[in-house]
Amino acid sequence: MAKYLASEASWEAANACLTTHGGYGFAVEYDVERKFRETRLFKEAPVSNNLVLAYLGHNVLGLPRSY
Repeated sequence: MAKYLASEASWEAANACLTTHGGYGFAVEYDVERKFRETRLFKEAPVSNNLVLAYLGHNVLGLPRSY
C-alpha cells in the first residue's frame, strides 16, 4: 500500500510541476521531463499499481480474483 500511495503522490507532484513550468517542462535543461519519466517508472516497477490494487481487493476486501 505504501508503494501505491508513494507512486500516486509522486505522479501528482510531477503533473503539478509540469503544469507549473508549462512548455519549459519539456526542455532538457530544466530536468522536469527527466523527473516526469522517472515518476512514471514508479507506477510500473517493481510491481504494477494494478497488481497492488488486485492484491488488496482479493486479500483485504475479499473480492474475487481479477487476474
